[in-house]
Amino acid sequence: MIWFLKVLLGAVFLAIGFAKLSGTLQTVQFFDAIGWGQWFRFATGFLDVAGAALLFVKPWTFYGALLLASTIGSATLICITILHQNPAVPLALALLATTLAFLIRLTDRTDANPKSKSS
Repeated sequence: MIWFLKVLLGAVFLAIGFAKLSGTLQTVQFFDAIGWGQWFRFATGFLDVAGAALLFVKPWTFYGALLLASTIGSATLICITILHQNPAVPLALALLATTLAFLIRLTDRTDANPKSKSS
């Protein structure tokens, strides 16, 4: 389950991040509609790519998932409050990233506690 979520979220957020950085898939228009300037598109694109990359670095997977959950969670709020659009896609991605962070943290704690392995 963890490996599947890492690959899925990594691929999705790499695609989203590179689309933001290159200005494709109507990302320029999307960020114009938000009204915060194109610098915000570049900043979030960088965070998306960095978070996706961190998913595949074992000690940093939790932090990558947390970063992605934060950025896409913010996008969910922006869809609701500023753009008045359906937040289903960013909300689903935020829930998946949060689930991955939770599973990673749970696995790390289980691995660190030898008593729970024998139970």
